[in-house]
Amino acid sequence: MGRRGISLVDVIRATVALKRQGRVAGPFNLRLELGRGSYRTIGRHLRRLALVRTTGRGDARARESREVARPTER
Repeated sequence: MGRRGISLVDVIRATVALKRQGRVAGPFNLRLELGRGSYRTIGRHLRRLALVRTTGRGDARARESREVARPTER
């Protein structure tokens, strides 16, 4: 069997723990906090969290649809 990967929830918990410690929640610090996981997976989860914060939704299609729906400025 392979190892259990990290989930978005794992990254959220580690992010909260780092913020409480006054540390930056970047991929390196998150990897240290979690003790496992690849930088690629951690980065993917961080991008997903950033997307949720900026759009209020968790998928790229939501962001694209909002960009398309904006009226053009003249």
